[in-house]
Amino acid sequence: MNITIDKAEQLPTQIQELAKQAQKEGFQFVDRLIEEYESGKNRFNQPGEFLLFVYDDEKLIACGGLNQQWNENEIDNRIGRVRRFYVLPKYRKHGVGKQLLQHLEKNARENFSALCLNTDTKSAAHFYQKQNYVFVENHPNYSYFKYLL
Repeated sequence: MNITIDKAEQLPTQIQELAKQAQKEGFQFVDRLIEEYESGKNRFNQPGEFLLFVYDDEKLIACGGLNQQWNENEIDNRIGRVRRFYVLPKYRKHGVGKQLLQHLEKNARENFSALCLNTDTKSAAHFYQKQNYVFVENHPNYSYFKYLL
């Protein structure tokens, strides 16, 4: 594998293929990424936000973004929200997701003191827990949380 991680200036043409693979697994969030990006609703372009794409040579194999998440209870602390995180099945358990998440966290530290996210699959929950995200019970906005050190 020859892995590169790039910050997006726009959506790559291969994003449609990534969305098709995600759909096969029952995930709609890559479709939502495309819809929201194209409509302008979410282009990951607010302060501190970004969208990353992972390539194996020229092939798009993963994506993940970071948005602002304002925590009602802590006005001073800015929290980043990990969103639209997807890795093609054949690249899972080979460190691609871990590399992408570490890259995302490293870039987030400049603007955010913590990250949060939602997931509803056991395999994703296990992955995030291995990366030191803590399960948050009954929070209205997210299910996992991690302070950035």
